[in-house]
Amino acid sequence: MKTLLASIVIAAAAMVAPPVAQAADTIRIGIALSETGNLADSSKHYWRGIELWRDKTNAAGGLLGKKVEFVIYDDRSDAATSARLYERLITNDNVDLLVSTIGSAQAATATAVAEKHKRIMINGGGASESIQQRGFKHIFQTAARISNYVDGIEPLMKKYNVKTMAFIARDYGAARDMEKVLKGMAQRNGVKVVMDEYFPSGNVDFSSQIARARQEKPDLWVSVGYPNEAIEMVRQFHASNYMPKIFVHNGVAQEDFLKATGKDGEYAVGMSLYEPVLKTSGNDEFVKDFKAKYGYEPGYYSSFGYNSVYVLGEAVKKTGSLDQEALRKVLTTLKLDTVMGKHEVDPATGMQIGIKGLLVQIQGGKREIIWPDELRTAEPKIPVPGWDNR
Repeated sequence: MKTLLASIVIAAAAMVAPPVAQAADTIRIGIALSETGNLADSSKHYWRGIELWRDKTNAAGGLLGKKVEFVIYDDRSDAATSARLYERLITNDNVDLLVSTIGSAQAATATAVAEKHKRIMINGGGASESIQQRGFKHIFQTAARISNYVDGIEPLMKKYNVKTMAFIARDYGAARDMEKVLKGMAQRNGVKVVMDEYFPSGNVDFSSQIARARQEKPDLWVSVGYPNEAIEMVRQFHASNYMPKIFVHNGVAQEDFLKATGKDGEYAVGMSLYEPVLKTSGNDEFVKDFKAKYGYEPGYYSSFGYNSVYVLGEAVKKTGSLDQEALRKVLTTLKLDTVMGKHEVDPATGMQIGIKGLLVQIQGGKREIIWPDELRTAEPKIPVPGWDNR
């Protein structure tokens, strides 16, 4: 990942360094990205959205007439490291503004540091609702909150008369938040949860879950995690000649899934929060510019990144300064049309309440929106055909 300042990777995140001198004609934004570790692939797409905004903003004259620069550290996909790095960004680097990394665990520790120092932070990549439920006053969520990922699951249950469901997820806070919402949906619709399992970070073997699913025969398999896990699940589904009637994973909505699975990925359903075909404010231009710069269309990680700094930039413009208290007041009530849809936060918590979720399905090698109906680009192909009938 490139930045106007050198990207700094440190082995000992808490090392002491002298304050960095700041040019009067720049606005410096601090961010700890997961350049290495298990979130590196997702973080790469997130950063590209941020980088695109930075370049476009500087080409248009910057913010408040000043050039925008980023100070970047590698948090190594580790929550404790992320906290130490944001402490450094605030106390040693004296950055003007802060944006969180992607990933709820890192965002949770980073936001706690920002709140301690009464510094505004845009929570651009932490979807877990618990992050915004701690009484903080300086943290504003631009990422869609976690329950929005599963907005389309209940309509799916109803439309396809789902009777049984498996929930299999990476063990992290966001997944547990989603589990609560999904179990409420299941209870309301008479759906029996026949599997409810968590696996640790780094797990790549889903043979035990597949073996149990053969016995339980869930109509609907819902998983929460990252694209690499969705990729491995589908590969192992094929290798073992197993496929649930409906397979849903948020990782399916990423470009990495399409590239890695090829035809095996057909009919998989993704929980998405953004698609390039959306007719939202500025989205056509965002997609065009992103594809020209990076050679592919943005997915929701990239839109998360772009949206985080777009909202921050608009708040700075409206405030007319970098004063933290003035920015806090503006961000508390700010409403915007963005590439992801309507940006609005709960004034009491800073939690995102404007962005809504989507369901997409891989059809013909690309993502098609299958829910909500008013945004549909293709009819759903459900139930999923078995491997021998493709």
